[in-house]
Amino acid sequence: MSSRPTMAHVDNKMGDNNDTHLWVAVMDRAVRDLVALEKFRQQDPEILSDPVFRYDYRSLKKWFYSSSMEPGKFNWICSLVDIDPKWAIAKLEDKLNIVLTKKKTNRDSLQSVADDSKAVAA
Repeated sequence: MSSRPTMAHVDNKMGDNNDTHLWVAVMDRAVRDLVALEKFRQQDPEILSDPVFRYDYRSLKKWFYSSSMEPGKFNWICSLVDIDPKWAIAKLEDKLNIVLTKKKTNRDSLQSVADDSKAVAA
């Protein structure tokens, strides 16, 4: 019996596809990275003067908000796993607002981000 998590928005035929799991993991990582970058930006707005941070932050935000359907792009992954990109962006924005306003310990925040980013990616 498999112990993999159930993906709520992926139909059964796609849920068993290894490529689908890979792309869900890519989206999960992108969500976690954006949440982390947003936290840094909120805690220290001057961090945007760091060219490496600014490049990473802007590139990741562009990836989420791009309408491109090229393989590996956000909208392409959403179509692969049968997720409405507008719904996913709305969930991500909600998540960013929640994570940035809650006062939690780092460990609690990281676990919450990990759990919720899987839901957004799925």
